[in-house]
Amino acid sequence: ESTLSPRITDAVNPATRPHAGIDPWELHLLLVELKDWELTGDHHMHKSQQFQTCQQAMRWHVLAQALSECQGRHCLFYLGNVGGGRIGTDILRPIQGPLTRADLNLAVKLNDLEKTVRSHQLLL
Repeated sequence: ESTLSPRITDAVNPATRPHAGIDPWELHLLLVELKDWELTGDHHMHKSQQFQTCQQAMRWHVLAQALSECQGRHCLFYLGNVGGGRIGTDILRPIQGPLTRADLNLAVKLNDLEKTVRSHQLLL
């Protein structure tokens, strides 16, 4: 049984949104990486992160914001409980349409960045 969110699967499924342009095999690989993201609307993906410290959360946030801007994607970051190490992230589509390969790739890169920050491999 799959642990993937059916809402993510439906949003990017080429059968339901053929103009998304994502190969089914590539889609499968991306969805494995994105099991901790949720679809919160037709054009939004959301993830909540809990870091060990506020400093670790802020380190991730600054780098994630720069990464999303460099990728030409729009993200919203929720820092209401950053003092407790908690951050929420939304990847948004600025126009109508399904999530794209670029949106999914950004989510994968944000996951990788999170792993790096958590492992203390990245010092600022």
